[in-house]
Parts: sequence; structure tokens; C-alpha cells
Amino acid sequence: MTLPNELWLPIFEYLPSRSLRNVVLTSKKFHAVAIRLLYKHLIMASPTSFVTARSMLSSIQPSPHALLISISPFARNVEQLQEAVAIVSFDGLKPITVNVNDNRQSTRSLFSEIKDAYRPSLVADTTLYNTLLSQVTSFTSLRQLVFRGMILPGNFHSIVHDFPHLRDLAVVHCTVPFVRAPPDIDHTSLKIETLTLLDIRATSRSDDDDMNLPRTRLRLLAKASTLRTLTYDHTVWVHRAFTSSSPSPPLTALDVKFPVQKDRPRVPLGFIPFLETLSSLRTLILRNHVPALSLSSSALPALCAISAPFSAITSLCSGRSIVKLDIRDEAVLTPLYKAFAEVHSDLSMVQELSLFVGDWDDELMLAIVAHFPNLTKLQVRYARGGPSEDTIIGMGSRILYTLPHLVSVHIFCIPLPPPPQNFLETNNLDDDTAYGAPGIDNTYFQSMHDIDLDTDTSLEQDNSEDYYGIAWNRACPGLRTVQLHPGWVWRRADPADSWVARQCESGIFGDVFESPPCDAMSLADIIKNAESKARDTGYQ
Repeated sequence: MTLPNELWLPIFEYLPSRSLRNVVLTSKKFHAVAIRLLYKHLIMASPTSFVTARSMLSSIQPSPHALLISISPFARNVEQLQEAVAIVSFDGLKPITVNVNDNRQSTRSLFSEIKDAYRPSLVADTTLYNTLLSQVTSFTSLRQLVFRGMILPGNFHSIVHDFPHLRDLAVVHCTVPFVRAPPDIDHTSLKIETLTLLDIRATSRSDDDDMNLPRTRLRLLAKASTLRTLTYDHTVWVHRAFTSSSPSPPLTALDVKFPVQKDRPRVPLGFIPFLETLSSLRTLILRNHVPALSLSSSALPALCAISAPFSAITSLCSGRSIVKLDIRDEAVLTPLYKAFAEVHSDLSMVQELSLFVGDWDDELMLAIVAHFPNLTKLQVRYARGGPSEDTIIGMGSRILYTLPHLVSVHIFCIPLPPPPQNFLETNNLDDDTAYGAPGIDNTYFQSMHDIDLDTDTSLEQDNSEDYYGIAWNRACPGLRTVQLHPGWVWRRADPADSWVARQCESGIFGDVFESPPCDAMSLADIIKNAESKARDTGYQ
């Protein structure tokens, strides 16, 4: 029996780009089906690639649904373009001449606090850049749009209104140009549901970013009435756009990246009042160093998922029914036990727990089962020491058996990077991912950053972990996943199955903004729904 196209299309939607390209080359039938998905996500990262693909872009049908653009126009005296070596036009490349008296390093100190890995070597001339913008605005079916590592167009605020179906908008590692007479555009009519503003730079430095109007005007994008997921960092402080007379939309997820330095003990101005207005917020991620937050007991009544440094955990958990808890930085054991005791009554509903401790202590597992009786997923990362073989073998019958709902256990060691040796290295630190927590790039436009690596299935894993898993079988029949190594995980489908090792990543349990992965059951549901739809439309 041959499956109709209506069934193949939703199946192909779950394939990464590399696999999808292989499907297109398989047969004429698969080519006709999969080609519609191959160009569903476009990446324009270089002006030369745009010149090469220009003739084909106008003929793409259907129109792309997602676009990542990283092409800048040529401009002098812009920090982000200091390493550009050539200007690309439709006629070829023209080298950029540099004045010998122009010290290109002179302005870099102004941005020393920002990790700067997005400096294009090729830029577009005026004609090519205008053609690019015209091509971009012709993709009226766009649902996801990312500007990354570039100078934003001068008419950026007008461009985002050209896409009636736009739902996800991200501006990351970008420079906002100065516009003498910026248009007064009302962004409340935008239909975006997800907004990301990270590492926003300006052509001129201002000590107070509220005085830098080109950069702070990006905050107004957050006034879209349909916005539900907001991600931003300390370069733009989006929360300052909201006041008591102009409250924020009903957000359900918030991801805020604070400065890395711990010498800023005060909470940013207006951040606490902003949090207390978010009555519908369910997920809160706070990155890097965050001072203790003095929230009222009635604030954040819907909050159920927290990912934050240890310093903010007690104030956030107190009086709230938290279901998912991730402690992002290193937790010292004695203060950790004290914090668990202080909010013990608020931790009983936690189902997923992830934390990092510098030094392993067997008492940690006893504290966890005492304070988190309803755990379904547990992850403990540590840097030094570790449980002995006898401890691991007996962990099921002595400790984990008291958690009747437990289905996933991850206990493994991760190496820590060496500490910074000087002030410059400290300033170049960008995120708190050294402790195994996910980076901020995992929370926006995930499909644009997935890498389909060819894994080597010939790698062998020590079978000792299989022995550990078997030792837990009788005491923990509900276990389906066990990880005792940062690169491998053991899984089984039901208690009667054998444990099978698979390579894996060492991050926490996926992205809090991420859709559930497709498994065999959901794939069967897709086929079933597609068959039903085909019958309803009269397909034979």
C-alpha cells in the first residue's frame, strides 16, 4: 500500500533540514512533497549567498514561514562592522579601504561588557541591501522572523508590520541605527506572540540606556497585545516600557538575562513592580546573577515553573505552587538544605527538579526525597567527588523507592571551565551555562539553531550503568530513563523491556518554551488524523 501525499507531508515536517534534503533527492514523488518544507525555513547569512539565490527566492512556493537574516548594509564608524573587509554588490566584491590613521580598536572598549561574536566580514551595498529588504517584505506568510548579528534597517519598525501572520520575532546581537525622525508607530496592533531582544547595541554609547532612544524604542515591540512569551537582557530592560498606566500584555512566559557581574546588588529599577503585574505568568527564567527578590505574597499567582540562580529561589518559591524547579548556578550544600527547609511546604508539588552542586554529598539525595515527594524527573549535576558504586547500586532500594511517581533520573558529573584570569576574561563571560543549564539561544527560534549531526553509532558505552539500572528495577518499576554519564542515557519503554543506551545531551529537561517531541504514539496520531482528513475530503 502506498501512502498518499497527505500522510507524508506531516511526517516530513518533523525531519531536520539535512534529512529533508535527502528526502527531496529520493524520488520525484518525495521531491514534490518535501520541497514545500525544505524552504519553509530560510537563512540569509551572507550577501554573496543572497546574490546567488536571488533568482530562485522569488519562485519559492509556498512562501517561507520562517526567516533568519544576518546581512548588514555598509556603514562607517559602526562598532559591529569594524571587521568587514569587502562590500558585496550585484557586480562583485569591492574591498573596504581603511584609513591608516583610523584605529579600529579604539571603540572596542565601549562594548567590552558584551560578548561580541557577530562581526560580519562581508556587507551589502545600497542597491543590494534595498533589493534584499524588498525580497524579505515579499514573504508575507512569515510566522517567524529573526534579525541576528547585523545593523537593523532604518525602517525596521515599519517592516515588522508588513507580515500579517508574524507570531515570533527575535532581534539578537544587532545594532540599532540612529534615525533623525523616527516614525511614531503603534505596536499594540502587532500579532506577535513571542518576542526576543538580546544584546542590543547602538551606534553611540550612553551610560543610561533610557537616554539612547534608538535602542529603547525596541521596547515598544513588547506592547503587542497578543504577546505571551518575552525574552530580553540587560542591554534593553524591556520592563521599563510598562507603567501602572500602561501595563504589559498577559504574559505566560518570561526569560530575563541579567549581567554576569555580581557587583550589582540592586534589582533593576521597575523590575519588581513589573513582576507583580504578571498575574498570568506561568514560567519564569532568570539568568546570571540575580539579587533576592522582595515580592509580595500575592504576586505571580499562576507561577509554576522556575529556572533561576539559587539566590532568588527562596523568594520565588515561597507561597507558590511550583511544579518545575531548576537552580541554574552552583548551590552550596548547607545553604541549599536550609532553603529547602524554609520553603518545605511549597515544594511538595514539584514534579521536575534540576540543580547543580559543586561537591557531591550522599546526604543530598535524602534531602531531595524528603522535600520533593512528588518528583517525576530528577537531575543532579556535580563537579567534584561523586557517589560510589555501592551508593548507586543501593540508591534504588534505599532512597528512590520513596518517590512512587519517578520516571527519570539524571545524576552525572560535568567539568567546569577554568575561572577567568583577568578583568577582560570576566567581562567576556556571557551566560551561566557553565553549570550545565541551557543557554539563552535555546529559548528563541529553536528550529533555526538545530544542528543535524551525524552520530557515530559504533561508539560503545560501559555496560556497568545497565547493571546499576537493573539493580533499581524492583524498587523503582516506574523508571524509564536513567543517566549516570553526561553523554549517555539508558531508556526502556516499560518494566519488562531491557535497558538500551543512547547518546544524549547533558542539559536540563528540554526547553520550557519547547513543544513536546514527536514519538511513535504522536506519529501514529498524525497518520490517523491525516487519514480521517483525507476521507473527509473525498480522497480514495
